Amino acid sequence: MSYFFPHATREDKRKETIKLFERHVLAMDKFQKRVGYEALENIPLCNQLLVALQDSKGKKLKFESWRDVYLKHGWTEVESNTKYVSRKSNLTTLSDVEEVIQGKKKVEFYGENEYVEGSENWTEFEYTVKGKTYRNTYPTDKRLIKVFYWAHWNNKHFTKRLELVKKSSFDIDLLELYEDTEIYIHEAFLIMLGVAPDPDQIKRKEFKLWIDASIFFDTKQFKDAPELNKDWFKKEYTEFNEWQILLRRFFKDKTLDDRRGLELEINTKDFIKWALKIGLIEEDTAHFRDGRKAPYEESFSKMLHKELLSKHLIKDGKHHHEWVWNTTVGNGLNSFTYLGKLLAKNRVPIKYWNQFERNTVSWKNLQHYIVGVNNPKSHLSEPNNLVVIEGIVQTMMADYENRPLTEFKYLDDED
Repeated sequence: MSYFFPHATREDKRKETIKLFERHVLAMDKFQKRVGYEALENIPLCNQLLVALQDSKGKKLKFESWRDVYLKHGWTEVESNTKYVSRKSNLTTLSDVEEVIQGKKKVEFYGENEYVEGSENWTEFEYTVKGKTYRNTYPTDKRLIKVFYWAHWNNKHFTKRLELVKKSSFDIDLLELYEDTEIYIHEAFLIMLGVAPDPDQIKRKEFKLWIDASIFFDTKQFKDAPELNKDWFKKEYTEFNEWQILLRRFFKDKTLDDRRGLELEINTKDFIKWALKIGLIEEDTAHFRDGRKAPYEESFSKMLHKELLSKHLIKDGKHHHEWVWNTTVGNGLNSFTYLGKLLAKNRVPIKYWNQFERNTVSWKNLQHYIVGVNNPKSHLSEPNNLVVIEGIVQTMMADYENRPLTEFKYLDDED
């Protein structure tokens, strides 16, 4: 069985999701610019240090790499009189760090301040740029560069997720494809956001990057950022209400640690039953067409189906089903008549028209695909969405048949 997003609500839900993602991107962009300006203002060699950090794959800007950048650009190395201090934390192994990333452990500091190993050997650099003398230190530079780097990294991925949502379709074939097995929780989450979970585009690794980065939102620079310190800002997908609803509905027997990962699976039939009940999706009850009797080439009918569906002239359904004409749009049946006449006027698709034939509508050809219209010849009024229909015919001419739009004729044009 096929399923689709309810026609009456899908546009609003998609817009709501896109708007939320856009707010996140805007907030991250403002944060990145602020910390970027701060880094550039205090570090004349900011870009060069970012390259050095990038070479280490963003893990750590080592003192030796930092020092090499300043030496190569002619800064004066001076002895530092400062010994830097730190406190011990409960992070002693790589697995401790991984548990923090997974949300299983929080960073805790304890004990007296201690000197940072190697700080007694750290030097500083001086240089005068346009009358302003800088004295830059390794710890300060490393902190500013790191914050800027991760702000840029997060901004890039927030932007990527926004673009993936914008590009995604309303096609939820996934439910039909995996109806006898399971779907992943992030796929159900996307459906709740009104987004088709395309496995080839919105992949699990994109969600993993989202949650992996959440540790940086717990650092002081991110946590105290006014751009990000908002109730609506979701530093990771598990903070969305939709995610929490899925956890309560399908995973209430799971422990807290087991309710965070992307490996959680939901029985597809259970999800479909629940989603139908709350109106999240609808069942496609369209009838199959006999494709063997199709009058047009499949490539043409697929493009026509896509255009009619995007303009809501037909109801949600697959190409291989009967297309149900939407009688609530553009004076309904009059729109269908106008479409048929305009296709005939412009001989679209042209290979099906005799050179001397024009204005003779192939109602039989159209009605092979489209149902819900009786006696189209009796609907003579001009529809209020005629411009939309004219645009569809022009698209078919230009994009499918590669015909110049100078050939396009309106119904009242003389032959």
